[in-house]
Amino acid sequence: MTVRIGIDFGTANTVVARWVEHLGRGEPVSLDGVDLVRPGHLGVDQRVIPSLVAYSPSHDRRWLGAQVLGLTDPDVAVFQSTKSNVTGRTVDIARRVGERRISGREAATQFLGDVTALAVLTVGVDDLEIVATAPVETFDTYRDWLVREVGDGIAAARLRVVDEATAAAVGYSARMSPGDVFCVFDFGAGTLDISVVRIAAPDTAVASAAVRVIAKVGLDLGGNHIDALLAEHAVAAAGVPDADPVAYNRIFRGLLASAEAAKVTLTDRPHAVIHSGQHSAEITRVDFERLLRDKDILGRVNRALRKVLDGAAAKGYPSGEIAGVFLVGGTSLIPAVQDLLRMQFDPSVVHLDRPLEAVAAGAAAIAGGQELHDHIQHDYAIRHIDPRSGVHEFEVLVEAGTAYPTTTPVSSLTIRAINDGQRQFGIAVYELTHATGGTGADLEIMFDANGGARTVAVTAQRHQERTRLWLNEDSPTFLVADPPAAAGTDRFRLEFRIDSQKRLTVSAFDIERRTWVLERYPVVRLA
Repeated sequence: MTVRIGIDFGTANTVVARWVEHLGRGEPVSLDGVDLVRPGHLGVDQRVIPSLVAYSPSHDRRWLGAQVLGLTDPDVAVFQSTKSNVTGRTVDIARRVGERRISGREAATQFLGDVTALAVLTVGVDDLEIVATAPVETFDTYRDWLVREVGDGIAAARLRVVDEATAAAVGYSARMSPGDVFCVFDFGAGTLDISVVRIAAPDTAVASAAVRVIAKVGLDLGGNHIDALLAEHAVAAAGVPDADPVAYNRIFRGLLASAEAAKVTLTDRPHAVIHSGQHSAEITRVDFERLLRDKDILGRVNRALRKVLDGAAAKGYPSGEIAGVFLVGGTSLIPAVQDLLRMQFDPSVVHLDRPLEAVAAGAAAIAGGQELHDHIQHDYAIRHIDPRSGVHEFEVLVEAGTAYPTTTPVSSLTIRAINDGQRQFGIAVYELTHATGGTGADLEIMFDANGGARTVAVTAQRHQERTRLWLNEDSPTFLVADPPAAAGTDRFRLEFRIDSQKRLTVSAFDIERRTWVLERYPVVRLA
């Protein structure tokens, strides 16, 4: 029998779920010793694995998840929030652990590999299919890490990757009816993903309803960002000295951990205390909400939500037709965030139903056969040199929102030789991420080699590097002209399509020889 599981590696918590056929939904898998049960909304308990891994100085022992929470030995190195190190969106400084140095990316790979191995042992079958989730905004980089590094340790299982927003939508689909349109608001520790989806009627071949994604947006914004702002507030209020950078970073890391606890406390209490050693600062919920407004956290969330709703409305699904709004992720518990959503929607349609488990349950449901119809998240363009100005320009091949797979070409173009006798031809394909949205994070948390922490500003140059990603830098040429081409002469006509695996494919017609030389050749994978 094939067992199908979903795994959601979160910045703060990780969840493993199993597809239960007779229930028609994904249910959490108990991994005794490393997971714990946390109280959820309206008294509904949720099973999670804290996303923590710790190493002894001698490297003869490693602890995972809940095992880490009880450690008191100061020589044990604890790694947390390592998910952001995987995508390169935070600076990853390797920490000295005994005689070795361990990076956050290595710790993340070890953690998720160990959790996956434990899940495989727990379900105890030879035929296993795993669906893991990846953030919308960094899907390609994150998927490659899952497949190439984490996946190496689970060769016996079939591994697929889907984006977190879609998985969350599928996780809630069992509670909806065909034709319903709903919104998933996934606000976790590392990212915010918002999607509007529609439940389509099942066909004769598929027992479950299909989920069609209508619009979605992702931001580099989450609970960790808010924790950092709270810690900075405490630094200023408590007058923490900064003359000794090492001591400051150690104090700041303590304040960062306390800020997370204070954030949780402020979800249902009027005030909390942020402390580290002898340094402490009180913060009220009023202060907290003012901080969220002043630092434009609520503004950015609101703009992302409006972008999604406007995109859905443009496709014929106005916000008034949204039957339910489902909140996912621990940051969704902040009252000011919930108030923002209730201002956009009828409060009766806003639900907070098992926010920590929904993504993993949706991934398990996808493994169990829930049909998906999705669209491309970003703009994709080719880079070329303008002959008049001599500067690089970008021409969009695939627009964000394009449904796939496509049967007809999404775009076409003709390429010509630059030099006489040219044989090699190709194109440079770029992903344009937030090229005009201005939604990148303005600060990030940096952990130092001693385990301390501080916040650093994201520079304009680093933001620009993130917004334009050259996807086929290693293999930009894929056409050979035989006979060689003459300079300035049109040589190949290209047609672009997107296949069912979300790959941009090209068909190439040799104009001189009047024959097709490539037929739907995969160039890059899109997100």
